[in-house]
Amino acid sequence: MNVYLSDILTACILFPAVAFLITIPYMVYQYRRRGSVPKLHTAIVYSFVFYLMCAYFLVLLPLPADRTTYVAYAATPQLIPFNFVHEFLAETTFSPSDPATWPRLLRDPYIYEAIFNVLLLLPLGAYLRYYFRRTWWQTLIIGFLVTLSFETTQLTGLWGIYEHPYRLFDVDDLIQNTLGAMLGFWLTGPAMRALPDLRTANLRAAEAGLSASVIRRALSFALDSVLTAALAVGSIYLVYRSGLVATPIGARATAAQALEATTAQVSDALSPARLCILAALVVVFFIVPMATKGKTPAQALLHLRIARTGARPASWYHYLARYGLLFVFLWIPWGLFTLLIEVRDVSLGSETGTLATFASHNTGVCIGVLAVFSLAWIVSLVVRGARAASGRSPFVMLNGMLSRTRIMTESGLAAERARLSALSVDDVRKLEQLIAEGGTSLASLMRCAGEAVADEVRAWSGGPVRVCVLAGSGNNGGDGWVCAASLAKSGYPVTLVTPKAAEALTAEPARTEALFAMERATEGGFSLTIAVAPEAGDVARTLDEAEVVVDAILGTGFAGRALREPYATWISLANLRRFNGPRGKGRGAHRARTGAPSKKASGTTLHDRRKDAPFAVAIDVPSGYSAQAAIWADPCFCADVTVTMLAMKPGLIASGAERFCGQVKLAELVDTAPYREKLKQS
Repeated sequence: MNVYLSDILTACILFPAVAFLITIPYMVYQYRRRGSVPKLHTAIVYSFVFYLMCAYFLVLLPLPADRTTYVAYAATPQLIPFNFVHEFLAETTFSPSDPATWPRLLRDPYIYEAIFNVLLLLPLGAYLRYYFRRTWWQTLIIGFLVTLSFETTQLTGLWGIYEHPYRLFDVDDLIQNTLGAMLGFWLTGPAMRALPDLRTANLRAAEAGLSASVIRRALSFALDSVLTAALAVGSIYLVYRSGLVATPIGARATAAQALEATTAQVSDALSPARLCILAALVVVFFIVPMATKGKTPAQALLHLRIARTGARPASWYHYLARYGLLFVFLWIPWGLFTLLIEVRDVSLGSETGTLATFASHNTGVCIGVLAVFSLAWIVSLVVRGARAASGRSPFVMLNGMLSRTRIMTESGLAAERARLSALSVDDVRKLEQLIAEGGTSLASLMRCAGEAVADEVRAWSGGPVRVCVLAGSGNNGGDGWVCAASLAKSGYPVTLVTPKAAEALTAEPARTEALFAMERATEGGFSLTIAVAPEAGDVARTLDEAEVVVDAILGTGFAGRALREPYATWISLANLRRFNGPRGKGRGAHRARTGAPSKKASGTTLHDRRKDAPFAVAIDVPSGYSAQAAIWADPCFCADVTVTMLAMKPGLIASGAERFCGQVKLAELVDTAPYREKLKQS
């Protein structure tokens, strides 16, 4: 036991260093993938790294003192399955019928080593199911490969570092470790009901990723600064190495002399070193943003961009003003400090200015005042950063205000531009007509819309999950038919709930696309369940089983205060499932699933939904919500994400719209810019 504790203690000692090394790559990865660094993901990832360190240290440590050490028992691999059972029975007097021999069972090395081998990969199975969302057979393969890496590392003497194996390659270890991974997988299933929902955390991370956080901006500036320093050092080396400029230090200079000479060179405004530093700054913070239309190298890595107020593109002089002012502000304290030191060391005559004479006689006071102002500036940065992180106010720097620029995320910039270019519902209809006249049919737009929603479901789920599509009888329902067929083709178990069979629909191109979806399902051999005018109880059962609900009932044409049946019942049932849970978990009307409107659902948000609620996606606009006037019926579908088509609508960007729309994403479907120009001219 002490050996195990010693290995775990070693992992605890080394973990901070490993965590430090992976932090920046991990942050870059999260910012690129999710737009922010979710706390839940971070806690799981770092705990997983710590677990892997413990597991490998338990397998590999302690290491032999000499690389030529020969361990006799490890020289020949043990390849007989369940050999530990035979060895245990041969060396003990254990008998299942004799209770007196039972206490010795757990004290026997063969037994407790087998138990520890099972426990070793039990957390791996849990991580694979909960965080990585692997299936049972994928967990089986990964668990076997991990334990095979353990045994192979031992067999090869830590991959050749040691001349002989120092631990035994044992096939029983392969069996026990793999069993542990599978036990972890199976035990995590029930536990996931109590664990936080990672997919909901991803939704919140995507919401947070729309704004450029202080940490994200600071990381980008730090990475750009490191790149600038590397370019400056490299260019300084090449300049002096080329022989075009005389080196400031001798070949035999000490490190102190080299540092002094380099400092003197940098202090000289026209020195090659100073010019190399200036050139590196210009390249990273001016030339690269000009070439990439507003992104420094690190900002491109972290999906950030410099923009003008109103999400307008910035020009070259905006980059020059923003970063020119920034480095001037950063240089002022250092420049004044250097000037005060130089003034203190110079004997000033009577002809010297009054200010210089005062600074020479009161250098300590001047430096103290400068230090106080510098400290106050640093404190203000920290305070503003903390206020921005809490969401109370945006983080704005003086150079950004003076240059009238800001740093935005790519997704946030796209969302802001979409919001500023919102069109009325009538204008969107005209835009659709112009697109159709331009050669892209309404049927093609419908297929693109359905695929866009299907892609959103795939991005959230990460793999096939049970989906319920609530489809109306109009063209919004046609989008739902396309979405359902696309997901079913990808292996998702999909049930489409519709008031009419495909052949009974009258709206075009919804009828054509619905028939085509059924034809695709028949010819493609994938399962698509169609529920035509089902009873409320059947809809409730479908919603109870679903992990995703797609709302394709009503589109942007709705502007009333009341819904007709069966749509009112369907929406009520979906909202009840979202906020009250599946049947049998609630009381009264919810247990009976009468479909009565839910008052609670009318004013709730993503953060109020039940943890086990299905992911709710609305096509174009939540059913029961007016895309034009931001008014809603009772009931009104509550979505986690609304995928709206072609252009944002006024109701979707109105204050309080997130209660029903969740996060609104724009799917332009085609390049709408030329058609918008025609719309303006008409």
